[in-house]
Amino acid sequence: MKSISSIHGSIKPKKLFSKAALISLSLALALAGCEKETAKAPAELASKIETLEMRAPNCPSADECTVVNIRREVFADQPALNDAIYEQMLRQLQGNGEPDADPQDSLEKVAQKFIDEAASVSDISAAQWRLDGDAKKLARYGDLLTITVNSYLYTGGAHGMPVARWLNWDLAQERRVSLADVLEPGQEEAFWKLAAAAHQQWLDTQKTDEDFRQNWPFAHSDDFKLDHNGLELLYGVYTLGPYAMGEVKLSVPREKLKGVVRDNYLSQAGNHSD
Repeated sequence: MKSISSIHGSIKPKKLFSKAALISLSLALALAGCEKETAKAPAELASKIETLEMRAPNCPSADECTVVNIRREVFADQPALNDAIYEQMLRQLQGNGEPDADPQDSLEKVAQKFIDEAASVSDISAAQWRLDGDAKKLARYGDLLTITVNSYLYTGGAHGMPVARWLNWDLAQERRVSLADVLEPGQEEAFWKLAAAAHQQWLDTQKTDEDFRQNWPFAHSDDFKLDHNGLELLYGVYTLGPYAMGEVKLSVPREKLKGVVRDNYLSQAGNHSD
């Protein structure tokens, strides 16, 4: 009789996978990884315009009573992008961009609330209240799409209050992109030094005096867009200057952004469309 050890020694272990199967598995995993890393954004973006207009009851024309006009570009096969634009419009059209004490969850409800509020003060104010909203494509640079979201609120007084925000969306990753996302790690201070220099150049171009420079100091902005010229920052009214000066745009040239902005964003071949 053979010993147990000699019996075990005569049995060869079975291979769980053949060499060919392992190679095939490795190739499949590698290809899957490549496909994930090289996800492609759509070459063209199809879209349509959706509008919402509401007036106060018994209003003969938009020039004679409270009116709400909202215009929104809706992109085909881009549900997450459309949701982000919708949420931005909801925030911007309530409280004029500031947190609202009683936020509404649809544009229709926002419009109705505005009309109701105007009616509640009609006995003490003859002002024709107006609320406008507009969201549309501003630019596309490679996979980075910039949407401009504009609003205008008028409830009486010398003029209304416009607000403009730029929403950036990575079409390949299907997510919103902040300024911090496009900057190289640890380069925030370097970037803002470049932006401050652009601000000084703008002040010189405007021929502002020392009082103006003291009263309207440089500030950071979350609103930006990239194009083949570099990076542009947007500042709303009352940020870098008085209302009469309107919005201010500061540009940092492309050649100064190397090593500051992530190369995968800076080096994209893009097209710009205002």
